[in-house]
Amino acid sequence: METIFSRLLVQLRKEAGFPTAYKFYHDTGGKGVLKMSYRAYLMAEQGRILPELGRLGVFIWALGLTSKSVEANAFVSAWLKTMAGEDNFKDLVEPLLAAAAAAAAPGLSPMQKAVKKSMAAQKYHLTVEQAAAIYASHDNYLCYLAMSNDTGAWGKKEFAARLSLKEPVAEKALKALAAVKIVKEVKKGVYKCPLAGRIREFPHMGTLPEELRKKIHSYDNELEATGQRAFVCRSIIRADEVDLHNYFPIVEVNVSTAETYSVNEKTGHSALFMVEGKVTKLRDF
Repeated sequence: METIFSRLLVQLRKEAGFPTAYKFYHDTGGKGVLKMSYRAYLMAEQGRILPELGRLGVFIWALGLTSKSVEANAFVSAWLKTMAGEDNFKDLVEPLLAAAAAAAAPGLSPMQKAVKKSMAAQKYHLTVEQAAAIYASHDNYLCYLAMSNDTGAWGKKEFAARLSLKEPVAEKALKALAAVKIVKEVKKGVYKCPLAGRIREFPHMGTLPEELRKKIHSYDNELEATGQRAFVCRSIIRADEVDLHNYFPIVEVNVSTAETYSVNEKTGHSALFMVEGKVTKLRDF
């Protein structure tokens, strides 16, 4: 009993890198985030039920869409078409949206769509539980960054020395990461990260508890403060806020493209870099 909404939901779920409904539901936080049972979510994909309108924002975050972007707007439009029926939508709702749609900025270019699709196939979606374990302490976060960017197997003593940590501290962090399957103890005292070489994507901030969001911002800001600026490109523009939202997915794809430069073994000049895309609203004008 496929509907316009269910068809697009399945399409966007696959494009986001979730090959199955089960993986999408559980990796994005399950009932705690989507506010519906797995059975209910399956029924939504099958077109048997339509999620409540108020839940669409969470779906947009979980699918990795940018709020108010062309893709997000199409998702909401599909919900409206399904709820109202195609004829009613065409006669009553579509005329109200036509002017805004005509003025909207274009979405991703064909090349950017190809890059996004290629990146999605390589992504590993971290769960809320895994994100919580990573940011449970500064030591966990540091060990995650090191292990997830190296394909080697590390003895706990060597690993602790490399990160200037005491061995018991490093071991505690590695065990915490192993408990949520971010690293694996391949033999006694030796750890390896099965996610190294994969594009690792954290759950959307909007799906995470407020306390965890604050911790993520804090840890990342502290880490950035200890680094050295390698490159900056900045522009201050005056733009329509609604139209500018259509630019956000382009920023996201460009930041993701940096993954093509990542290496998983030490080189003569290898280092950890933070690549960030940021748009700051300065003031109304």
